[in-house]
Amino acid sequence: MKGVVTMVAALSVAGGAWAVEEQKSPIASNPVVEVKGKVARVQVSPGEGAPFFELEEQGKTTKVFLGSMRYLMQNNFNPKAGSAAAVKGYQTAEGIMAIQVDVEGGGSLKLRDASGWPLWMGRQGPGGRQGQGQGKGWGGGKGKGGRR
Repeated sequence: MKGVVTMVAALSVAGGAWAVEEQKSPIASNPVVEVKGKVARVQVSPGEGAPFFELEEQGKTTKVFLGSMRYLMQNNFNPKAGSAAAVKGYQTAEGIMAIQVDVEGGGSLKLRDASGWPLWMGRQGPGGRQGQGQGKGWGGGKGKGGRR
């Protein structure tokens, strides 16, 4: 009997460890690339769509998508055209979804965690996603939402 209790306890702990395993963002299935070049054009104006800049490297121009305007402002991240930049991000058909951006004279900013989730969305606990969407029902704010 004592052995059965020990085995059940061990399986419970193991099951809990699997439940904590980090779920990757869908963007994380894309290849990670690292590029360096010059910032050719910057689009970070509020109300003008998702902030991005165009990176020019070896005669090729690539869009680098940055993420939340609010997050950029909170971190005083303001890249300027003509600055040298190094970008690590996920390659997509539209350009690069930035993980980390280092801009000469404009600072450094990490935009996504190791699993590809945007840092401006917030996190909760090891492997946990903080509820910040509409939820699964009538819930309109933070939390799980859901009907009762």
